[in-house]
Amino acid sequence: MAAEADLALAATLHDPSGALLGLLERALPMLRRAYRVLAVATSPPTAERMVRALQKAGIHAGTPRANRRGPLYRRALRAALSEGTARVHYLDFDRALHCAAVAPGELGTVTQLGSAHAPLWIGRTRRAHATHHRPLVATEEVVNSLFARRLGLRERADFLVPSFVVDRETAAALLGQVRAEGGAIYGELVAWFAILCPRAAYLECRGLEWETPDRFPEVVDRLGLAEWRRQQDTPREWAQRIALAVQILRGFDRVMARHPAAAMRLRPLPLPRPR
Repeated sequence: MAAEADLALAATLHDPSGALLGLLERALPMLRRAYRVLAVATSPPTAERMVRALQKAGIHAGTPRANRRGPLYRRALRAALSEGTARVHYLDFDRALHCAAVAPGELGTVTQLGSAHAPLWIGRTRRAHATHHRPLVATEEVVNSLFARRLGLRERADFLVPSFVVDRETAAALLGQVRAEGGAIYGELVAWFAILCPRAAYLECRGLEWETPDRFPEVVDRLGLAEWRRQQDTPREWAQRIALAVQILRGFDRVMARHPAAAMRLRPLPLPRPR
């Protein structure tokens, strides 16, 4: 893994069962080598044992009062900015833990590329996206396609991890502009990133595959990943994913209505193969 960059990881974590504690213990040394600062904000329902572990490691960024995505994301960004690094990388912490476990060299490569090419938007390869369950993949493909069309992009781009590396001034601007409380924040982040960074690099990562099975290792081992994935394909899950997609698009459209000329150009970066 690459040597530590002048980069802060701003991350959020929702882990009510504390299921990711073992993964945290294994992945933390790798994450410390990749970033100068780790700032992990936790949702109010996150298990106390996980919060204590983050506090002991010196990487806990606190917990907002409201169990909403907006306050959680803003707390993570604010904590990362307070550390004075040149750049900030946002990535959900469960995804960072998974990537460190399955692709230990990839996060180091991301930090190197982020330091050299920020602003950088990071998405999933087609294969990594396809590892998720069908309701998520299908609804996100529609949203990604609509985003690309609105932003004038001809090639596929995945905006819904979400993950990006920006300099501290841009991170502060995002923090000041992204005001949504719920799922609309994902749309607002994309819109404001496009407005603030109309020319950006774009990277797709293999390690950003489906991280949710990490929370249920015993069940996944017993049923097999394919069967467990099939069991997530339910009418209730479809309804939830469709509702979230609507929120995301509304957040995006609210911002873009005030900036109708906003467009974007993404410069693809190849992800080096692990040696």
